[in-house]
Parts: sequence; C-alpha cells; structure tokens
Amino acid sequence: MKRVLPIAVILFLQAVLLFANLDLLPIWTDELFTFSTVPHPLNEIVPILQRDIHPPLYYFLLHGWPWHSLAGLRAFSGLWALIATLLLDLLWTRRWRPARRWLALGLFAFSPCMLLYGRMARSYSMQTALMIAAVYFLWRWIRTKDGYWPALISVLLLLYTHYVPGFAVLAACSLPALAFLGFRRTALLMVGAMAGYLPWLFKFADALGRWGQAAGFSSRYTLTGSSWLEQPIKIGFGVVSLTIGESFPFLALLLVPLVLWLAKRGSRVCPKPLVVFLSALTIVGYLGVSRWVSYPFIPARLLWLIPFLAMAVAIGLTPIGRVRWWAAGLLVAATATSLTFYFTRQNYLNPGYAAPLREIAGRLNQQATPADLILIDAFNTDGVALQHYLSGRTPSVVLTHEGQPEADRLLPAARTVWVVRNQRDISPEHVTTNRENAACDGRQRAVSLYEPYAEWQQILLQRFMKPAPTHFYQLTTCAPAQ
Repeated sequence: MKRVLPIAVILFLQAVLLFANLDLLPIWTDELFTFSTVPHPLNEIVPILQRDIHPPLYYFLLHGWPWHSLAGLRAFSGLWALIATLLLDLLWTRRWRPARRWLALGLFAFSPCMLLYGRMARSYSMQTALMIAAVYFLWRWIRTKDGYWPALISVLLLLYTHYVPGFAVLAACSLPALAFLGFRRTALLMVGAMAGYLPWLFKFADALGRWGQAAGFSSRYTLTGSSWLEQPIKIGFGVVSLTIGESFPFLALLLVPLVLWLAKRGSRVCPKPLVVFLSALTIVGYLGVSRWVSYPFIPARLLWLIPFLAMAVAIGLTPIGRVRWWAAGLLVAATATSLTFYFTRQNYLNPGYAAPLREIAGRLNQQATPADLILIDAFNTDGVALQHYLSGRTPSVVLTHEGQPEADRLLPAARTVWVVRNQRDISPEHVTTNRENAACDGRQRAVSLYEPYAEWQQILLQRFMKPAPTHFYQLTTCAPAQ
C-alpha cells in the first residue's frame, strides 16, 4: 500500500488538472490539422499525412478514440500524460526512496509546461510517454546486453509517432551502445530500426528535405534577423518553459537557475554513460527542432525532456535538508502560481495560446455583415484558427502571399472592413499595415485592443521595441465615414 499510495494520489491530482475545462484555450492551427484529419477513414489519413510531415501512429490511434470534439482530442492527450507519469514510476522511480520518488513524480506530473502542452490535441504527451519507455529499455539493453526487442519496439513506436524524438534517441544511444556493446550490436539496433521503419522511410526522406530547406515562415521568423543570434533566444525560451512553464510572475524567473543547478547536482549522482546518453539526446533533439520552428514552439517539441529533468532535480533536492526545504517550497509555490495563471489565462509567455479568438469571432459574427470584409494578419495571428470560429456570413481573407490578391480584389466593394491583426506587424514589407491603411483610406478608423501583455512584459517590450505594443491582438474597424 505504501508503494502504491504516492502514484495513486499523484495520478488523481494530475487527472483533475488535465481534464478540467478542456476548452479553456482556443484551438490553434496545429490542433486544427488534427481536428480535421482524424475523422477521415484510415485509407484517407495516410495520403493527408504524406502531404504533410507527420508519421501516422498518433493519428491512427486518435481515429479510434470515440470522442472527436476538440475537448475529446485534448482528453486523449491528457490520457497519454497520465500514462507518461505511470511509466515514469513503473520504469524509473518505483524503487527510489519515498521523498525522492514523490518529488520526481510531482515535479513531472504538475509541471506547468507539461500541463500546457500535455493536453493539446497534438502528439506531445504521447511522445513523452514513449520517450520514457524508449530511454529505459535502451539503457537496460546497453547495460545488460539483454532486452533487444523491447528497446527496438519502443524506438519504432516513437519513430512512428514523430521523427525528431525517434531519431534523436537512436543517435544519442549510439555513443554508450558503442562503448558497452561494440559495433556489431549497435549496428543491429540501427538496422532493425530502419527495417521496421521501411514503410515510412521514403516519407521521412521527404520530411528531411523540408527540414534542410527550413522553408516555412515559422522556421524563418526571428526576433534578431539572424539565425545564429536567434539560438540564445530559442535556448532561453525553451529552458524557461521547460523549468517553470509559460504563465508566471516575473520573480519566478529567478528560479530557473535554481532548477538548473539542482538538475546538474542530481546528474552527478547518475551513471556517467546515462548522463552522456541524455545530454546527447538533448543536443540532438534541440538541433532537430530549432532548424524548423521559431522560438515559441521549441518547448512543445522538446516536452519529452521534462521527465528526465524532473528526476535530476528530485535527486538534486534529496536528501532534504534545511536549505533544500526552502528550495522545494519555492518550487511548489512557483508551480501553484503558474498553474493558477494558466487556468485564469494570465501572464502567458506566448500570448497566442490564450488568444481571444472566440471573443473576436463572436463580435465579428454579431456585427459584421455580408457586405463587409474581414482581413486577417497571416504572420503573427492564428488566422486559420480564427476562421474556424467565424460563421462564414462575412467574406474573410487571411493575408498570406496567396490571399493578398484576393483581398485587393474584394477591398474596393466592401462596406466596412475589419482587420484582425497583431499590434506589432512582423509581416514581410508590412503587408498587414499596408492593407489596413488602404482599407481605412476614406473610411473611419476605430481600434479595439485585446489581450494585454503582463506589466513586466510591457516593461521589457518598451526597452527593446519602439513603439512597444501593449496588447497582443488588435481589431481595426474601417467603417464608412459619417
């Protein structure tokens, strides 16, 4: 009973958080892809995924899930987050001393970053659960030379869920595997993985080509204008998110060095080959994701690092002395604050996740007429998700490169033009601002602002941007002059 109680309590509390108010945040573009893909028959899902960039396992499993509303898809991810916690205990922490075990499980299960991304309608939590299993079985195989098949199967499951964690764990394990097992056994794992992945290997080659080109706007968008200078921003954003989450008061940032110090302290107790394995996993994973996504999306793609970070921090915190009680107390307080801010939609580091899309769409659905036109910023708002909430009564155009000619065609005949945009224009050659100015030429302009930045965020923005935005979303109305 004493062994079962910690995991039972933690799973119950984690489930309460994971399944509470699943519609809290609006849908966003990647979730919309999941939402629109899953209802198709299996024989149609494969071509859809082949035109996109994702392996099929997550979508196949979700297709068989009986609840296909947005809340239902998010509940599926929440279930995988619970499975991840259970696997972390079964495979890693069950034989630990009680204090260390409680800390490791609690730090993982109640991680604000895990809550944010672990219940999105994406495969992030599934990747995390499978990575916990893959690292365990690979490490056991490397140490004991036993368990080749569980190691291979766990890697294949990960590969069929997402490319980056699958190939990252294969590459990372090769270093200790060569040292402990030699070339032949290591090559046997690699050949087995490639043979098992053969049905999807050609699609991976196409995905690898896209990764090399990094042609999407998400991969090319930078704050600094330089891919090299952007790396500290990506690393910093990822470290902050993975350690304290993305909804917190400013003072919580002071805990980031503490978490990293505790993790480093904990890693000294771990076997050196395992530390090398996990360090290589982190580096290869980061290189894989940083090439094709901008800084706000780094943490989601590396969510599978959190269980290993949680274990390292728990080891660094125990045995608990007076100083470590203070450290543990600060972490608990920061976690509770971050979780509160998450559910109240405050102080989001990436305000796009808490974007007031439903509120804006509700106003447009109520006030915009069929004779009007809605223009949507394509580069710093989630235009596709906003269109999901629009009724369709009023013509709407997302100002992508393809959508701009359509906007120019419809603009002259529109009675009132509504422009949904970010207050800061990052569109190429200020396409969004230029279209807004053209729409309001000869019309009466009115601006409504949504989703204010936190006070500390506004102070930082004022320091680095002129003029500094005060809100994330802006709705401009260009109405006929009275």
